[in-house]
Amino acid sequence: MEILPLEQYIQKYYEKVTAGNARQVIDEFDEEWKQFMDYMIDETSEHLSKYGLALTILSAGYYEMSNANEKDIARLSGLIDEFDANGNVKYKFGIKQTLFLNLGLCWHKIDYDNRAVDAFKKYIYYLITVSSNTAYSPTAYAFRKCTNFLYQSLVNEQLNLSSPAAFNDPFDCPIRVLLDNDDDISNLQLQAYKSLKIACFTRNIKLPYLKEAGNWNSEPVYDEKKHRKDKKEFLNALMWAHYADSHKGICIKYRFHNSMTRLGDNEDGIVAYFKDVKYSNGDMSKYSKKDSINLEDAFFLKGKDWEYENELRFLYYDMNNQDTYGTIDIPNCIEAIYFGLKCSEKDKETIRNIMSLKHFVQRDLNGIVTTKRPVEFYQMVLDKKHFGQLKAVRLK
Repeated sequence: MEILPLEQYIQKYYEKVTAGNARQVIDEFDEEWKQFMDYMIDETSEHLSKYGLALTILSAGYYEMSNANEKDIARLSGLIDEFDANGNVKYKFGIKQTLFLNLGLCWHKIDYDNRAVDAFKKYIYYLITVSSNTAYSPTAYAFRKCTNFLYQSLVNEQLNLSSPAAFNDPFDCPIRVLLDNDDDISNLQLQAYKSLKIACFTRNIKLPYLKEAGNWNSEPVYDEKKHRKDKKEFLNALMWAHYADSHKGICIKYRFHNSMTRLGDNEDGIVAYFKDVKYSNGDMSKYSKKDSINLEDAFFLKGKDWEYENELRFLYYDMNNQDTYGTIDIPNCIEAIYFGLKCSEKDKETIRNIMSLKHFVQRDLNGIVTTKRPVEFYQMVLDKKHFGQLKAVRLK
């Protein structure tokens, strides 16, 4: 197949699309359209990538064109959707990210903001997919108050998810503050980000990572502690005080299944993964500069004051759900429950009754059950041998 005309088109206009040449960009794309169509059915990754770049240039042309109308942008939308649906470009996340960002800008320019938000949702979907981690099944802990909301999640074996807008730290997820301004595009993207939700946990061990970031041939690092002197997660006094109603609540130990991770290669518009939070010991104001923040900083960055949490996050993005709160099913993931020092007998009895017929089930990478046993219960008590310390006692 002759690829030269497509390469020439890309080289001529790549990063050089302006209002002055926008009409020419569109016309020259159309002149070669019949030949470009071959790239939609050709399985050569190089050809498909170049076709995606040509669409990116075309989208820039429509954005720069002063008299673009609904028919023009609808045509562009159709071409992008056709490219997106092609199974041979399933993993061209970077190209798709740019295409849907440009499409959102085009829809906004002609005052079709609902369609702009839909395009930005797909842009964010692919943006998150690019940064997602490999599937992990981590052990993690969550400190909770004893409420009917908690009981319901235990009965249904569900994980509760929240929009970052509901977090107690106003500077958590800095992108919310950066997008909350008078700029129309920022506000439309902020609407699209409402589809993103997070569940927060504490975990003293870092998720596996590569010694050389970005080098997939690099040796992985496992079981590295975040801080050498950390006590067990269920002994974290500040977490009990701040998130478990000053010991009147509980601490839940989870071991999650690999299936929770969704790497954006599905048709339901969902991407989900675990990632460690990092803590900034510098001036957070550096993130106030427009376009200066990356996705990792946007959702996995907190101030140094929060470092005691050793936080692990589960990010869940569903393009079709913009509620502030949500739930997902996590059957058989609770391994143990720790009752706080002041947890009432009534709450303990209620929780034990709920969990009496449930089991913790561990599976290997192929989903085969390797361990199945009842949920374990522990009571937090004063450690009489070590003044000022607590310990967990197994309950029968």
